[in-house]
Amino acid sequence: MAASLSLELPFMDRAHEQFTALLKRVDEAGDAELPAAWARVVDLAAESFAREDEWMHATRFSCRKDHTLQHRVVLEVMREGVVQAREGQLLQVRQMAWQFRDWYHKHVQSMDAALALHLRGARFEPANRGDDGLREGALMRVSG
Repeated sequence: MAASLSLELPFMDRAHEQFTALLKRVDEAGDAELPAAWARVVDLAAESFAREDEWMHATRFSCRKDHTLQHRVVLEVMREGVVQAREGQLLQVRQMAWQFRDWYHKHVQSMDAALALHLRGARFEPANRGDDGLREGALMRVSG
């Protein structure tokens, strides 16, 4: 993983690695594969953002409103890309993937970095280490 995406918090870093891998598949996808490749990125975004939102709520992260708002806005735009892909507007989807990559790197380096610092301070980690905190219904714990 690119050093710029590493937050030295394994369960967050694994999610960032998954995004990087899926975005690479979008870049490499032919026109026939692009809609499904983009849909996988959007699905991972929805799952990952929801998990982060749960972590922020569970640990009373002070910046959670701004962070969650970014998630919602970006996810809404990404979902529009799924519709565009189905309609054959593939150039727009490819451009969206590039824009998302740029936004994502900045988001990780700013918003996620602040969240990682907060989670380390709260001694937080997903309760079930095997699911990387990304599966629906994952329990969380804060050590005291």
